[in-house]
Amino acid sequence: MPLFTITMRSGRTVAEKNAISAAIHEASVSAGYPEDDHFQRFISSEEADLRISPRYPDLPEPRSEHVLMIEAVLSSGTEKERKRLLLSAIVTHLQAAGTDPNDVMVFFGEFDRANSSFGGGRFALPVGVRPKK
Repeated sequence: MPLFTITMRSGRTVAEKNAISAAIHEASVSAGYPEDDHFQRFISSEEADLRISPRYPDLPEPRSEHVLMIEAVLSSGTEKERKRLLLSAIVTHLQAAGTDPNDVMVFFGEFDRANSSFGGGRFALPVGVRPKK
Protein backbone atom coordinates (compact mmCIF):
# COMPACT_ATOMS: atom_id res chain seq x y z
CA MET A 1 0.00 0.00 0.00
CA PRO A 2 1.63 3.17 -1.02
CA LEU A 3 0.74 6.28 0.94
CA PHE A 4 1.53 9.29 -1.22
CA THR A 5 2.14 12.78 0.13
CA ILE A 6 2.33 15.38 -2.62
CA THR A 7 3.86 18.69 -1.60
CA MET A 8 3.54 21.64 -3.98
CA ARG A 9 3.38 25.39 -4.06
CA SER A 10 -0.02 26.94 -3.30
CA GLY A 11 -2.20 28.14 -6.12
CA ARG A 12 -3.00 24.88 -7.90
CA THR A 13 -6.63 24.46 -8.92
CA VAL A 14 -8.84 21.55 -7.90
CA ALA A 15 -8.72 20.34 -11.53
CA GLU A 16 -4.90 20.34 -11.46
CA LYS A 17 -4.84 18.43 -8.16
CA ASN A 18 -7.39 15.95 -9.54
CA ALA A 19 -5.19 15.36 -12.61
CA ILE A 20 -2.11 14.85 -10.42
CA SER A 21 -4.05 12.51 -8.13
CA ALA A 22 -5.38 10.45 -11.05
CA ALA A 23 -1.93 10.21 -12.66
CA ILE A 24 -0.30 8.99 -9.45
CA HIS A 25 -3.08 6.49 -8.80
CA GLU A 26 -2.89 5.16 -12.38
CA ALA A 27 0.87 4.81 -11.92
CA SER A 28 0.37 2.89 -8.70
CA VAL A 29 -2.13 0.50 -10.32
CA SER A 30 0.16 0.01 -13.33
CA ALA A 31 2.96 -0.94 -10.89
CA GLY A 32 0.76 -3.73 -9.51
CA TYR A 33 -1.03 -2.16 -6.56
CA PRO A 34 -4.79 -2.81 -6.26
CA GLU A 35 -7.26 -0.37 -7.82
CA ASP A 36 -8.92 0.27 -4.45
CA ASP A 37 -5.56 0.99 -2.74
CA HIS A 38 -5.85 4.76 -3.01
CA PHE A 39 -4.27 6.85 -0.24
CA GLN A 40 -3.01 10.35 -1.00
CA ARG A 41 -2.67 13.66 0.77
CA PHE A 42 -1.80 17.02 -0.69
CA ILE A 43 0.17 19.72 1.08
CA SER A 44 0.23 23.18 -0.46
CA SER A 45 2.88 25.58 0.74
CA GLU A 46 3.39 29.26 0.14
CA GLU A 47 6.51 30.07 -1.87
CA ALA A 48 8.36 31.22 1.27
CA ASP A 49 7.58 27.88 2.95
CA LEU A 50 8.88 25.56 0.25
CA ARG A 51 12.59 25.76 -0.51
CA ILE A 52 13.78 23.52 -3.33
CA SER A 53 17.16 23.72 -5.03
CA PRO A 54 16.44 24.57 -8.66
CA ARG A 55 18.99 22.23 -10.29
CA TYR A 56 20.19 19.75 -7.65
CA PRO A 57 21.79 17.31 -8.28
CA ASP A 58 22.52 17.84 -11.99
CA LEU A 59 19.42 19.03 -13.84
CA PRO A 60 20.17 20.76 -17.15
CA GLU A 61 17.20 23.13 -16.66
CA PRO A 62 15.90 24.60 -13.40
CA ARG A 63 12.72 23.26 -11.87
CA SER A 64 9.62 25.37 -12.42
CA GLU A 65 7.15 26.74 -9.91
CA HIS A 66 5.06 23.59 -10.58
CA VAL A 67 7.53 21.24 -8.89
CA LEU A 68 5.99 18.26 -7.08
CA MET A 69 7.74 16.69 -4.10
CA ILE A 70 6.21 13.22 -3.77
CA GLU A 71 6.81 10.98 -0.77
CA ALA A 72 5.76 7.37 -1.32
CA VAL A 73 5.62 5.29 1.84
CA LEU A 74 5.70 1.58 1.01
CA SER A 75 5.61 -1.65 2.99
CA SER A 76 9.04 -2.69 4.24
CA GLY A 77 10.83 -5.10 1.97
CA THR A 78 9.42 -3.65 -1.26
CA GLU A 79 11.78 -4.80 -3.98
CA LYS A 80 13.98 -2.24 -5.71
CA GLU A 81 12.58 -3.29 -9.09
CA ARG A 82 9.03 -2.52 -7.96
CA LYS A 83 10.17 0.91 -6.75
CA ARG A 84 11.88 1.48 -10.10
CA LEU A 85 8.68 0.48 -11.92
CA LEU A 86 6.58 2.77 -9.71
CA LEU A 87 8.98 5.69 -10.18
CA SER A 88 8.92 5.28 -13.96
CA ALA A 89 5.13 5.02 -14.00
CA ILE A 90 4.72 8.11 -11.80
CA VAL A 91 6.91 10.21 -14.08
CA THR A 92 5.24 8.87 -17.25
CA HIS A 93 1.68 9.37 -16.00
CA LEU A 94 2.39 12.83 -14.60
CA GLN A 95 4.02 13.85 -17.88
CA ALA A 96 0.89 12.71 -19.75
CA ALA A 97 -1.11 14.89 -17.32
CA GLY A 98 1.03 17.93 -18.14
CA THR A 99 3.82 17.86 -15.54
CA ASP A 100 7.38 18.27 -16.77
CA PRO A 101 9.47 15.26 -15.60
CA ASN A 102 12.07 17.79 -14.45
CA ASP A 103 9.50 18.93 -11.86
CA VAL A 104 8.88 15.48 -10.38
CA MET A 105 10.80 14.55 -7.24
CA VAL A 106 10.02 11.16 -5.64
CA PHE A 107 11.24 9.88 -2.29
CA PHE A 108 10.55 6.34 -1.10
CA GLY A 109 10.24 5.40 2.54
CA GLU A 110 9.29 2.07 4.08
CA PHE A 111 7.34 1.03 7.15
CA ASP A 112 6.50 -2.28 8.76
CA ARG A 113 2.79 -3.01 8.23
CA ALA A 114 2.65 -4.33 11.81
CA ASN A 115 3.01 -0.67 12.84
CA SER A 116 -0.09 0.54 11.01
CA SER A 117 -3.86 0.34 10.91
CA PHE A 118 -6.10 1.15 7.96
CA GLY A 119 -9.10 1.57 10.22
CA GLY A 120 -11.49 -0.27 12.47
CA GLY A 121 -8.92 -0.55 15.24
CA ARG A 122 -7.26 -3.47 13.44
CA PHE A 123 -3.60 -3.75 12.55
CA ALA A 124 -2.84 -3.97 8.83
CA LEU A 125 -2.74 -7.43 7.36
CA PRO A 126 0.47 -8.74 5.79
CA VAL A 127 0.95 -7.88 2.12
CA GLY A 128 -1.10 -10.12 -0.15
CA VAL A 129 -3.64 -11.07 2.53
CA ARG A 130 -7.11 -9.61 2.13
CA PRO A 131 -10.03 -10.20 4.45
CA LYS A 132 -12.83 -12.42 3.14
CA LYS A 133 -16.07 -10.67 2.28
